[in-house]
Amino acid sequence: MLLAEVYVSPENNAIIPPFSSKVGKTLLINPKNVAISPLKYKGKYFIKYSEVPTYLEVFPSQLYSFEVGGDEDSVTMALAHLEDRKVFNTLWRVKDVVVSEIEIDGYKKIELEVLTPALLVNPFIKSKRKIFTNRPSVVFFNNLIDVTGLKRGEEKLNYLLNRLDHLLWEDPSIVKYAKVVYAGKEVIGLVGKLRYSLTNEDDIVYKVLESVASKGIGSSRRNGFGRVRVRGD
Repeated sequence: MLLAEVYVSPENNAIIPPFSSKVGKTLLINPKNVAISPLKYKGKYFIKYSEVPTYLEVFPSQLYSFEVGGDEDSVTMALAHLEDRKVFNTLWRVKDVVVSEIEIDGYKKIELEVLTPALLVNPFIKSKRKIFTNRPSVVFFNNLIDVTGLKRGEEKLNYLLNRLDHLLWEDPSIVKYAKVVYAGKEVIGLVGKLRYSLTNEDDIVYKVLESVASKGIGSSRRNGFGRVRVRGD
């Protein structure tokens, strides 16, 4: 799995939404099979938590970035289409691209710091309702699909979801909820620090964690939701 950070700067002052990955999606021409973060500024996601519509301002003298995560082929294909383009009434110029390979192995304890609201879904039943829990089979559902190519409801996927619940022990965590306005609508997601202990080593866990580190967790990762930082020892 790869994680690319693309550094950009606007040509003029501009007003942008409080939560959006549109800059990245536009400069990459709406790539497929990758997760795209909101803009970052000085290493932090440039978003605003609010229950009412609000806006942020960007400036040409400042350097911003966004992340693109996924498997090697998908990230490489996405970056191949990267160009300067106009978004939010200003031209965004690409300044630099840094690509990192994600490799995770040998962790006994894991912490996921959820940095943008995660939209967790039911792994067994398709529903628009989101779930708020740190249960492994829910948190890592989308990532398990990433690495196996299986679909919801398949017997093998259900077996692996159950296996994740046995392999990852839920340690005391910090679970909070945050509201953002996305595309004019209020969205509530999970944030905080999710901690787990690995009861037995298993390659599927490490592959899932590599997906987590590059693409984030939950649904709507292409829109900037569920960005995480993975730590382990």
